[in-house]
Amino acid sequence: MPSPFDGKTIAILVGSGFEEKPFVALQRALSAVGAKVKVISRDTGLTNGWADGSWGLSYPVDAHISETLAVDYDALVIPDGKRHTEILANEAHAKRITSAFLREHAPSVLIGSGIELGQECGLSLTEMPDEIKSTDAFVLVPAGADIEQIMVAFSEVIMNASAKDAAA
Repeated sequence: MPSPFDGKTIAILVGSGFEEKPFVALQRALSAVGAKVKVISRDTGLTNGWADGSWGLSYPVDAHISETLAVDYDALVIPDGKRHTEILANEAHAKRITSAFLREHAPSVLIGSGIELGQECGLSLTEMPDEIKSTDAFVLVPAGADIEQIMVAFSEVIMNASAKDAAA
């Protein structure tokens, strides 16, 4: 049975300081189900994760945010990490990309502090979720959520978007 992620290009928007372990787990899970995962960053070449209270490993950047258009991606993921979301919140291109996904109700997964960035870009939310919440287009995930549960909710959002595209 084909995966809803087959052939989908997923942008993971990061700045140095994203939470490394969930980033890697999500990247692996998405790749395993056929998604083309692209790391988008304000950093050029490499960006750094945050692991266990200090700087983690460096990860290759596929595209610089100043050269990225939301329309080139099927979905957006903003992982948890206060350091990186504070950096992105002060970056006009990061806000432009995030706002475009939110405005168009394009599939988006906002995790932990990524939800706060979404709020700065127009996401209306009365309180931070304490469990995974999803709508037809968005998945809001508290920090530390189980990767399998995130993938189930994300799959539903991707299938909803595919159904809308087919009907249009």
